Amino acid sequence: MSLTRLFRLVLSHATAALFAASLVASCGTTSASTPPPPGAASEASPERVILQAYRLIAERHLNEPDFRKISVETYRGFAGADPALSLVADGQTYTVMRDGKAILSRPSPKDPADGKAWGTMLSDLFAASIDASPVLQHTDRSALTKAAMVATTKQLDKNTRYADPDEARDNRFQRDGGGGIGITVERTDEKKVIIIAVQDGSPASKGGVRPGDQILEIDGENMIDRPLIDVVHKLRGPVGAPVALTVLRPGDGSKITAMLQRGRIIPTTVTYTRDGNLALIHLSGFNTATTDSLAQAIDKAHADIGPGLAGIIIDMRGNRGGLLDQAEGVAELFVGDGIIFSTRGRHPDSQHTYRSESRDWANDLPIVLLVNGNSASAAEIVAAALQDRGRAVVVGTTSYGKGTVQTVVKLVNQGELILTWSRLVAPSGYTWNELGVMPNVCSAKVPNPDTLQPSAVDASRPLLQHWHAERDPSAQEVADLRKICPPGEDSPQRDVEIASRLLHNPKLYAEAVRLGSIDQAAAR
Repeated sequence: MSLTRLFRLVLSHATAALFAASLVASCGTTSASTPPPPGAASEASPERVILQAYRLIAERHLNEPDFRKISVETYRGFAGADPALSLVADGQTYTVMRDGKAILSRPSPKDPADGKAWGTMLSDLFAASIDASPVLQHTDRSALTKAAMVATTKQLDKNTRYADPDEARDNRFQRDGGGGIGITVERTDEKKVIIIAVQDGSPASKGGVRPGDQILEIDGENMIDRPLIDVVHKLRGPVGAPVALTVLRPGDGSKITAMLQRGRIIPTTVTYTRDGNLALIHLSGFNTATTDSLAQAIDKAHADIGPGLAGIIIDMRGNRGGLLDQAEGVAELFVGDGIIFSTRGRHPDSQHTYRSESRDWANDLPIVLLVNGNSASAAEIVAAALQDRGRAVVVGTTSYGKGTVQTVVKLVNQGELILTWSRLVAPSGYTWNELGVMPNVCSAKVPNPDTLQPSAVDASRPLLQHWHAERDPSAQEVADLRKICPPGEDSPQRDVEIASRLLHNPKLYAEAVRLGSIDQAAAR
C-alpha cells in the first residue's frame, strides 16, 4: 500500500471517529467566567440562564437584537411541552395564558434591545408558567432551559447556538483537553467499540494498549452495547486518577486489563506522513495544541526528508474550525510581516486587526492547501490569509463560507452560549461569510493532473480577482459565484495529485500562487 493511500485511509477512519469529544465547528475565542459555587449548576433555573443569555446577546451579538420578536420565540420554546400555555403580545403587554385564562401580564420594556429588561420580564413569565402548569412542573428543568435557549439562538444567526452542560463539557475537552488516556475510538457496524488510534506518549500507549483492541470493560463495568458517548465519558476523569481498561486483542483473542493513570490529553489535530520528497500534513481542527503540533510536524518533515523537501501539502478538507488564536498562530507560521485577517463587530473588543510577526517556520517552502465544502471558520482564515499573501496555492473546491467569529461564554448552569460577535475580513478586504474561499485551482476542472499547465491555471485569474473585489454581494451574487467551483464534501485523491504536480513544477506553482496574491504593500 502506498504512503499516500495509507494517509487517506487513516484520515477516513479518524474523521469518522469520536476522540472522546464532539467536534467544535465554531471559530471563536473563549471568554472566562467565574465558576459557580458547588451545586450552583444543578440549581440554575431556566430563568437565571435566560436572563444571563439575554444580557450577553444585547452586549455582544454581531447585530443589535430586537427582543420583541426573540422573546416570543423564547417563550414558545420554553412552554412547548404544554400546549395549554400561550403568550399573547399586543405591543404593550406580554400575557401568559393557560386554557384561555390569563396567568400573568408584564409591560413590554421600552427599549427592544435592552437584554436585562427583556430577560427579567421573561424570567417572571417563566416562573408563573411553571407555577400554573403541572406539565412544566414535571418536566426536567434542564430540558426547559435547552428548549428556551435553542429557540432563542435560532432567532439570531445560524452559527449562534446553545450547548447544554454535557455538550459544553465535550466542547471544552476538544478545545482545551482534559483528563483521559489518549485513544481514539469508534463503533463498528457490529456495535463493537474499537480503538483505532493511540496517542504517542499517552497513558494508553505506555500501558500497552494498541489500535484494533476492542474495549470490553472500564473499571469492571461492561461497555458492550453501551452508547459511544458513555464509553468516552467513562474514559475521562481527573488527571492522575486511575482507570482499569479491559480490551480484547485481535488475532490471538486474549483478554487484557491495563491499569492506567489518566493524563492531560489534548485531542490530536495534526497528522504528518511522508510521500516521497513531500510532507503530507492533515489538519483536522484547531485546538490549544494545533500551532505547536504543526510546527513540530514541519520540523519532523525537515528531519525526515532533509534538504530535498520539495514542499508541504496541508489537508484541511473537512476541517470545521476551532479556536481563533490557533488560526492566527498557524497562519503566522507561514506569513511574514503584515495583515493575516481582521475582525469587525458591534462590540469594541470584537474589532481587531491581526498581524504576523516575521515568523516563517516553513522557510519559504512551497505550500499547497487542500479545502472542500466542509472546510470552515478557522480553516478558512488560514486559507484566505495564505492565498491573499501569496504564501500558498489553495486547491479543491469552494469552502463552506463561515466568515464569523463566535465568543464562547460559560453559563450559570455550566452550559455554553456560542455567540456570533464579529465578521472575518481577509487581507484583500473581502469577507467570505456565506461566500467561502475560492481555490486557486478548482480540482473538478482538472481532469488529468499530469497535464495541468500554466495557461490553464492562469484562466482562473479574473474569477479570483472578481471574488476578492466583492464587498457586500447579494444572495444571488453569492449563489452565482459559488457555482464557479461548487463546494464538494468529498476528499478525492485527485486533490493530492494536483498538489504534488504543483509542488514538483516550480514554474506552475509560481503561476498558481500569483493568482490569488494581493499587492504585498496593501497587506502591510
